[in-house]
Amino acid sequence: MTDGPAPEPPGRLESLLARARTRDRYAGYDVAGAESRLMRRKAARRGCLSRDGLRSTPRVVVVSRPPAWTEPARGGGCDGDRAWSDLTSMSLVVLHAPSADRDLERFVQARYADRTGALVFACLLHLADHGDGARFWWQFAAGAGDCTAEYCLFLDHARRGEHHDADLWGDRSVCHDFAPDRLWGDRAAAATAAVRLPHDFTVHITERHHPDLGLIPLPEPSILQELRDLTSTPVDNSRDGG
Repeated sequence: MTDGPAPEPPGRLESLLARARTRDRYAGYDVAGAESRLMRRKAARRGCLSRDGLRSTPRVVVVSRPPAWTEPARGGGCDGDRAWSDLTSMSLVVLHAPSADRDLERFVQARYADRTGALVFACLLHLADHGDGARFWWQFAAGAGDCTAEYCLFLDHARRGEHHDADLWGDRSVCHDFAPDRLWGDRAAAATAAVRLPHDFTVHITERHHPDLGLIPLPEPSILQELRDLTSTPVDNSRDGG
């Protein structure tokens, strides 16, 4: 683990996350076991499990093409596999937005205080199978008022079977009148091509220990070029608004 620059001065990060936190309803739940099952299911879908059950490299993300985005109003009834597919596709669309690299650059330069850059970084972490880190930065962005991050959290909880929290974030998305197709375009036209993450992608991420929040993944400046390389192939989808 390599220490990077400290997150935003005390108070700012905590105040934003306080608006995004949800009560832990799963104290007795085997989180590690559930994460392991989910990882194996995802790897099986991508066809990249080695003989010992570990993911081979490089990581390849392939998403299917459902006819429409999952509506937040469906809440706990959202199928886990469908939620994973939509979350991955949404992450790809976010990363292919014309301003994504600039947003991520501003996030690094602002010492992690930019909500849109936090959304972009969270989507990168999701594609790199860094689920806890992705959720942390989605929560940060959602706490700062980013509606797409709220939708990502709805999908993230739904894919994990955490239906109460999925309903909470789904309700927030509905309350804020968030419409995925209006902001990000038709689901059927969303990014669906395979995205190849380099096997050494983690060298672009450091972790900083926070006394209250635990390990926080942070981007190295070199991640900007990785994002540009990953999104060098255009897709038929772009963000129309903030």
